[in-house]
Amino acid sequence: MSDYLDISTALHTNSLTLFIGTGFSKYLTNGKAPSWLELLVEATKEIDKGDALLNQLFNSDSTGKITESKYDLTICAQILENEYKRKRRDIKNQITSIITSSINDSTIDKEKLETLQSFFTKHPNINVITTNYDTIFSEYVMPLTSRVIIEGSTIPRINSGQNIYHIHGCIIRPESIVLTINDYYDFQNTNNYFSRKFFTLLQESTVAVLGYSLGDFNLNSVLNEVKNSKKESFRRTDIYYISRDNVSELMDRFYSITYDIKSIANTEINDFFENIERQYETAEQLIDSVENLKDVMNGDKVYIDDFLKLRISLTKILVQAGSMGIESTDDTFISTLFDILERKKQLTTVSGAWIQYEHLADWLVEIASIIIIKGTKYEEKFCEMVSYSLKRSSRKLYKGYSWHAWSTWRNRWHEMKIENQIMLQDLIENTKWDSDLEIPAIIE
Repeated sequence: MSDYLDISTALHTNSLTLFIGTGFSKYLTNGKAPSWLELLVEATKEIDKGDALLNQLFNSDSTGKITESKYDLTICAQILENEYKRKRRDIKNQITSIITSSINDSTIDKEKLETLQSFFTKHPNINVITTNYDTIFSEYVMPLTSRVIIEGSTIPRINSGQNIYHIHGCIIRPESIVLTINDYYDFQNTNNYFSRKFFTLLQESTVAVLGYSLGDFNLNSVLNEVKNSKKESFRRTDIYYISRDNVSELMDRFYSITYDIKSIANTEINDFFENIERQYETAEQLIDSVENLKDVMNGDKVYIDDFLKLRISLTKILVQAGSMGIESTDDTFISTLFDILERKKQLTTVSGAWIQYEHLADWLVEIASIIIIKGTKYEEKFCEMVSYSLKRSSRKLYKGYSWHAWSTWRNRWHEMKIENQIMLQDLIENTKWDSDLEIPAIIE
């Protein structure tokens, strides 16, 4: 499934939300914007001239560079706030000063900024949620069209412009900054308009996560809330994690299973927006033809074979279903999907159609990654199709068998719902296979 096609489709339908972390500000300032750790270190140095407090809160390497905190950063912040109060100072005002001095006209990369400004000018209906305290979006990326929303501030009445939700406060109002462990407890336990609106956006739109590390406390606490209350839909995931670095298979699997997140690795922020733009025209055409799916579901029309021969045809159908708000319990659409799978199976019997075996394996995995099939009335039919696919797959290159289909099952196995993995593991373990095909190795 094309990840960028899905994201571009959300963009075209005004249902794309960006969840922005510190890495975004670092990208635009070429590393000069401070991380949370760096903020607290600088705040500590301001009131700790002898480094006594610094050494109690943070660990350093052999060169003297501070590498980590000895305690959770929220606890360090709480300790620091108490120390600031003892000296009759306000730590949040100091945090504001540090950010202002590191993110300004002299530190912003003008070339990167122009690229982002061009993108957001073309697409003015993107919601931005950020845990950053800085004003890099409202002051630089979208200086004329942004609507900054901070807890405790009056929400703008004019319903225009691009919304920027500073869920952990902003230097515009230093007292709004969520910094200490007490601040976080208050944030997590407050049920107000702001928090309800925030989680509604994450539940009802496609979310691209930018500028976070996968171990980030802020990121994981938010994802857990979203996962617990999110409705199932016919998109395999509505949350994409964008990383400039490689994402290990272990972490990719963890986030896929735990939060239904798809990782897009080795991608710089500018590449991410360029890739969305490349798919945008296709997304427009796709959404404009959404009525085709309605006609098929109603039985008024059928997809032609030439369309179903394409690998991307299932992608288009699923993206359309997602844009229509079809949920995973919609029996009419599930029935339509199985009719499509049956036709794809028939296309594998045509002479010279070996690529269709690969497509069929890919489609079966895709559907098993979206809905739970085990225990439903579709379980037997689905297992029959999987058995058909596996019996025509081989780990080695044998004439008459598809090596690519075998690789699809092997490489994408972990993407399926856990319940479906168990169902198909039982199928494989309880079926006698030609030993040369090495089917059991798929789940090893």
